[in-house]
Amino acid sequence: MSDGSSWVQPIENTIPALEHGMSFLDGVEFDLRLSADGELIIFHDDLMSGDEAKTERCIELLDASEISARGVDRFEELLASSDFTELWQSSSKTVNIELKVPHPAARIKDHATHLSSMMVALEESLSDLDLPARSALVYGFSPKISQAVERSGLSIPHTQLSPHLRSWGKTKIKRLIGSPNFVSSSVASLARDRRKKGMPVLGMALHYLHGWERLVHPSLPVSLTGKGLQRLFSISAEMGVHVWPAPLSIEQMMLDAGLTLVSDHANPTVHTLPNGDARWPRPASQPIDEEWRARLNQSSEAERLDLLAEAADSLPMWHELPEEQRANEIGADAKRFSWSGSPDSYTGDLENGRPWGCARIVGHRGSGETH
Repeated sequence: MSDGSSWVQPIENTIPALEHGMSFLDGVEFDLRLSADGELIIFHDDLMSGDEAKTERCIELLDASEISARGVDRFEELLASSDFTELWQSSSKTVNIELKVPHPAARIKDHATHLSSMMVALEESLSDLDLPARSALVYGFSPKISQAVERSGLSIPHTQLSPHLRSWGKTKIKRLIGSPNFVSSSVASLARDRRKKGMPVLGMALHYLHGWERLVHPSLPVSLTGKGLQRLFSISAEMGVHVWPAPLSIEQMMLDAGLTLVSDHANPTVHTLPNGDARWPRPASQPIDEEWRARLNQSSEAERLDLLAEAADSLPMWHELPEEQRANEIGADAKRFSWSGSPDSYTGDLENGRPWGCARIVGHRGSGETH
């Protein structure tokens, strides 16, 4: 439910969208492409809009100056924003970076080499930031991700997204072509594959976990509640599980399942979930205790907005909590989500950020998809 005030959603994958999502949520997700002259560009779509030939709208065939002149932001411009980078360096926030492979118009067939070049450029761009180890995650849908990591020597944690979708074309066609991959890969098989490849996170569509589609896989299904949830805990252990989309109607259920939500909901005027409970958008970066949660949920609509503002002003950020309190919070998560291993294995280096298995809300393309 909204408080009725206006909020103009920034255009996806722009610096204003990323600054807002970084502040309002537990972090952000965004897309990078590589220009013809080797610069990282913040852009999701296959091609830029317009009536020109595809080759004239293809990021990978244009220099960064040409792309920037059309209003598309460069990654280096985001890194010049202290509003963004200071939060990223704090150890409270998480940034997921999706690397996009070229449109066929670019005629770049060696995707592993292209992705490797992007990874090298990314590490060079971030070298001076001294980021906490668990503050960034690199991923993509391409099965060439592992090969590219091996070639580039990427040190940032990474994973492959599922199901594998074609990198270009209309969304419905992509999903149709990706259906066989979805049906043939269960959550259990994906977890085994990612562990084997040294990937700390499972990145997957919600359909693997919720709805009738989860029943089509060749193994016992998982879910967000009941025995299916216990099965998910057993499969994922302390691995992170990053999931999209994240409908508000099941947002709290997803968080209670230990998932990181890639969410399109970054509207600061929405303070109430469909079930009537208060919405707290920073469960990982500014954790809220049970006393505050009860106070917010029991509040009237008239007083809830002021209470949320009071909580935002008074509750410490994750990196501001005493080390013992942070360890206790992670210990509680480990018990709730049935992590494997000893407590020391996930509470020994909390200055590097929360373990990947903790629940977060990160903003899809910054502040949510806009087209």
